Amino acid sequence: MKWILAVFLLAGVAIAMRKQGVAVKGVLKCGTAFANNTKVRIVDIDTGPDPDDTLDEKRTGEDGAFALTGSTHELTSIDPVLYIWHECRDEQTPCSRKIKFVIPKKYIHGGTPTDEQWVNIGVLNLEGSFDNEGRECIKD
Repeated sequence: MKWILAVFLLAGVAIAMRKQGVAVKGVLKCGTAFANNTKVRIVDIDTGPDPDDTLDEKRTGEDGAFALTGSTHELTSIDPVLYIWHECRDEQTPCSRKIKFVIPKKYIHGGTPTDEQWVNIGVLNLEGSFDNEGRECIKD
């Protein structure tokens, strides 16, 4: 009997897990030049023992453009963020500058984003400084 109850409990949890994702696009620049080969990643920030989920990760193209989309299965709403690691005006300092942008909850989709569910950050110039900017040594 306990075994049957455990199976039903696990099945209920599996059904309650819902697919959620985000999609982000934009163009990165460093002054007047495109910030090509810049690492960008969207992540679901988790609390507790559950590790953060990387939803998608890429490098910008020669034109500084990127488009990230990814999803995960979670019981509760995801907490998506966009991370950008770059070297704009910082080539001589060890490690990369790291910027974090919180993605608004209204852009969370059910697995396949519609045009309205893409977060378009537009053209972002990385020359300036950003609130809560940090540094991180990253591996490729």
